[in-house]
Amino acid sequence: MAQSAGRALRELGVEVDLVATESPETSGYDVAHVFGIFHPETAARQIDAVRKGSAPLVLSPIWLDLRPYFMTAPLVERALRVRTPGAVERRLETMRKRTRESRRSDKAARRADREVDLQRELVLRADMLLPASEVEAYRYGEQLRVASVPYAVAPVGTDEEALAVERTSERAGVICVGRVESKKNQAALLYALHDVDVDVTVVGREYDPRYSALCRRWATPRTRFAGTPSRDEVLAMMARAAVHAYPAWVEIPGLASIEAAAAGARIVSGDRGCEREYLGPEAEYADPSEPESIRAAVLRALGRGPRERGDALELRLRARTWRAHAEATLAAYRRVAR
Repeated sequence: MAQSAGRALRELGVEVDLVATESPETSGYDVAHVFGIFHPETAARQIDAVRKGSAPLVLSPIWLDLRPYFMTAPLVERALRVRTPGAVERRLETMRKRTRESRRSDKAARRADREVDLQRELVLRADMLLPASEVEAYRYGEQLRVASVPYAVAPVGTDEEALAVERTSERAGVICVGRVESKKNQAALLYALHDVDVDVTVVGREYDPRYSALCRRWATPRTRFAGTPSRDEVLAMMARAAVHAYPAWVEIPGLASIEAAAAGARIVSGDRGCEREYLGPEAEYADPSEPESIRAAVLRALGRGPRERGDALELRLRARTWRAHAEATLAAYRRVAR
């Protein structure tokens, strides 16, 4: 995200330096822009360094409340580890009966509460926030309680390469592009589709052997793990797929979904972030905690007619370009620059 934003700002004539460091040196700069508070300890060191200088701080928090994920995802994955679909369904039903209060007693949930407190303190130190959507901005006020900090929405940009990729009229199969990890929820997707007559391709780097094994637990002979092909190869795969299914737990809103939509695929997305603000009624949405919801959304998407160039979803995406993102970002810089 930072690289795309930086490239678009340069195209507007803005001098931009991108650095990956915990101790940025801001002397001589009009504005310092920090991306991401998902690792609050790292973000705190970056913000400390910025605040030692005189440059105002613009912050793109890229934040979602992870507490529902920490409370529920382990229970879903525990259910998926049993032997048979019937046993999985019984475990999932038990999970549904557990109250929210009992789940909040989990150690992971308490750790997430502490992390949110740290993230709130970081956001309060910013001069300006740049959320990617109005939904994200609302959550900063309602969940982080930082309504006093000014904000300007800078929508994530649509990928021009994906919009221009050559499409085929004979699309088939389901593809899921993203790191193979718990937050992306590929295991629930594969379980949801294990008895559906469709090819499924999982594209992405595998980080956690235990989670990868869970994904393979529900793979079928029609499932392919494609690893990490080149960007051009990924776009070509998106342009051939009937559906891109990405029922992730946390996305703002999911660059893979945007790219796949730009490449002409029908879209299945999670419903926990700002996906609806970007994709609107032209996509299907699924509850990441419910495999049946994921299955139903994929079947609806497969049943939709093929998308045409210039359709409503493409028009939505073309209104959110990286240039528009850069223009909103530059306007925010001007508001805080001294």
